[in-house]
Amino acid sequence: MSRNVIRYFARGNTAKGLHNLLDSNLQGLRQVFLVDGGTPAERAACFKQLADQLMAEGITMELLHCPGDPDQVEGIIATKKQTAILMKQLAPSISGPHVHEVRIPEQASVPADKEREIMELAEQEEIARQNAYACFRKALAVHDEWEGIYIQQLNKKRANELADEWIARLVPSLSENGGGLIRHRFLGAATPKGAVDFIDNLTEGLAKRYFIKGRAGTGKSTMLKKIASAAEQRGYDVEMYHCGFDPASIDMVIVRELSFAIFDSTAPHEYFPEKATDSIIDLYEEIVAEGTDERYAAEIQEIAGRYRMLMNKGTAYLAESKKCREKLQACYPEMESHHILTNICEGIRSKL
Repeated sequence: MSRNVIRYFARGNTAKGLHNLLDSNLQGLRQVFLVDGGTPAERAACFKQLADQLMAEGITMELLHCPGDPDQVEGIIATKKQTAILMKQLAPSISGPHVHEVRIPEQASVPADKEREIMELAEQEEIARQNAYACFRKALAVHDEWEGIYIQQLNKKRANELADEWIARLVPSLSENGGGLIRHRFLGAATPKGAVDFIDNLTEGLAKRYFIKGRAGTGKSTMLKKIASAAEQRGYDVEMYHCGFDPASIDMVIVRELSFAIFDSTAPHEYFPEKATDSIIDLYEEIVAEGTDERYAAEIQEIAGRYRMLMNKGTAYLAESKKCREKLQACYPEMESHHILTNICEGIRSKL
C-alpha cells in the first residue's frame, strides 16, 4: 500500500447515531469540490475513478471511507494540493467561495413502476439503520456496566503517574514547526461487515507503535486524551482517532512529526507487536487491583454476553440496511455514457 495514501472514516455508525468528524480535517484547504447528482452507483464510480487516477499519479492524499459500505470512498483530500473532493452528503452544509459544486447529470428518469418501490426501500433502509443505532445505544449502557467493575478497582494515583511518564517519554520538547492542530477521525467503524479499521495503513512507516492493552474502564481513552493534549500544547499536529462505537472515547493518537502512534489495542481492533520497535503498555497489570478478573469472572462473562448479542444484532441491522440500499440502487437505470464520468473526473483533476 502506498505511503502517500492514508485511509480513515470521517463518519461513523455509533451509539449516538450517525456521527460526523469531518470539519477538523478540512483545515487549511484552498478549495473543496462537492459531488452531487447522478445515481448512488454513479457517484461511487466517480470517486473510485478519481482515487485510482490520483493514486497512480503518486498524489499524497487521504481517502475517507463510507461506514455504510467500507469498500466505498466518499471523500478524497489531496493534502499537498490543499483540495478536498467530497460527496455532498458528507458535508451538506459547507459553503463559501472556495466551495465548488460538481453535478453528475441525470441520464434517464426512473421508470414510473419503480417509484413506489424506491420509496419503500428508502424507508426500510432508514428503519434498519435506526434499529442498529438503538442496539448500539443499549450496548453502550451495558458497556458502562462492564467499565464500572474495573473503575472501582483502579489505582487512580498510579494511572495519573503513568500518563505523565508516557507524556514525558513521547512528547519531550516543544515543536520547532509551530503546529498544534488537532484533526479528529474515527479509528474504525461499525459497518455491515462488522468492525473495520485501517490501523496498519495509518501506522505504516512510523518509527514507534505502542499497543495499549487493558480492560473496559481501565483508563485507555483518558491516557490517550492526556497525551494528545500535551502534544497539542507543545505545538505538534495531532491526529485523534475516536472510537467508532462511542465517539466521546479516544482509541488512537498519532503525532507524525514525532513518528509515533499509541492506540487501544483491544477488541474489536486487537493487534499485537510485529516489529522490534513495537511495544505493549498493559494497563491492567499497571493500575488494576490484582485478581480483579478472577473475582468478577461470572459477572464479566454475563455482561460480555449481553454486549456481544446487542453488537451482533446492530451489525445485522446495518447489513439489512445495506441490502435495502443495493435493491434501491438497482431500480435506477445504468449510465450509458461512461465518458461523462471521465470528463467530470478530468475537470476536477485539472483544477488541483
